[in-house]
Amino acid sequence: MYKKPSAPRGIKQAYEQLLSIKMRGVVPPWLHAMRSVPPADSLVREPSMFATHGKTKFELDNPQSSQPITSGKGFLKRTLPKGCVSLHHKKIYMRVKCNRPPRIEFPEDKLRKEFYKNHPFEASRPRTMIETGRHTTQKWDTLSGGTSQVTGESVIRYQHYLMQTKGLSKQDAYTQATDEFYAFRAQEDMEAKVAQEEAHHYGARSMKKPFSAYQLFREDKMIRFSGELFKSRQGVGQMRDGLSEKTYTSAE
Repeated sequence: MYKKPSAPRGIKQAYEQLLSIKMRGVVPPWLHAMRSVPPADSLVREPSMFATHGKTKFELDNPQSSQPITSGKGFLKRTLPKGCVSLHHKKIYMRVKCNRPPRIEFPEDKLRKEFYKNHPFEASRPRTMIETGRHTTQKWDTLSGGTSQVTGESVIRYQHYLMQTKGLSKQDAYTQATDEFYAFRAQEDMEAKVAQEEAHHYGARSMKKPFSAYQLFREDKMIRFSGELFKSRQGVGQMRDGLSEKTYTSAE
């Protein structure tokens, strides 16, 4: 794999060449720092803190798990007929893997995935983004967390709080958090229905969208017009049939 040269090292070498041919007369302070502490080759492939193979707790407790498989059930060895030579070189399978940072995972990710799998419509529920108070810290000892609204994220944080502080299992914490969540949603629905009935009792009427009302009016008008047109055509057809019968009888 081709590796690009380091750009900071190239600056240092280029400036030293300019000093050697006397195109620059003053040595800048940053050149002394780069000479004492040369820059790294690359910031992407350099970190060695991510190389944890054979150093984790599971691998230290089980030394055999970190050893490569060379025989047994999981090892497949290919044998060639006598006199044949393999064309595949071993260096093909010695490719250098690019060092990548580990995937960042939080304990709430699994809880969030499980909750939205069981409640897919909660992801599309509208949320209020207005902050009513100045405090940004939230305490999740309750389902609301000190906020004015309860969402699916509140259930996830509350479940994680129960698992960490109360010592509940994942299923017990999920059951308690969802039970309180269902009770809160039922209370919201009941309050909305009561508010709607009170507004209707005091004379409030539901507002209709003008465009929708106009479209319904046009649709009703066209339905009535088509019904009248159908009746008129049906009457004309009956009249023609009656006239044709009279002329036929008179001709006989």
